[in-house]
Amino acid sequence: MQSVRNSILRHMRLRGSVEQWFYTERGNMLRQRLMCLSTGANHDQIMDRVVGLVKKYDKIDSSKVTETADFQKDLSLDSLDRVELVMAIEEEFSIEIPDEEADKLTCCADVAKFIASGARSKTAES
Repeated sequence: MQSVRNSILRHMRLRGSVEQWFYTERGNMLRQRLMCLSTGANHDQIMDRVVGLVKKYDKIDSSKVTETADFQKDLSLDSLDRVELVMAIEEEFSIEIPDEEADKLTCCADVAKFIASGARSKTAES
């Protein structure tokens, strides 16, 4: 049944979750839920989610947000605001963005490209 569900999600290119059950050394059963973007996620869908998230950020005038608007120059975000925005993106997409990569993300298009390129899932690493 799980393989059918995964096939359907992959075909429809939707975000899905996978649950894994495993036993600990003491015999207790634990469940781990992994949230991830399917590999076939549509770049336009990711871009729409990123732009929508940036528009919701309270320190940004939503009318100025475009795919190519620079976070610092066009949207007037300082370094602390950018860190908060990166944290919101990490939470929204259940990913972890390394500091070196976060510094390279200057607009919504960069963020969407990073996510679509297969960013690592936070829950998959833990």
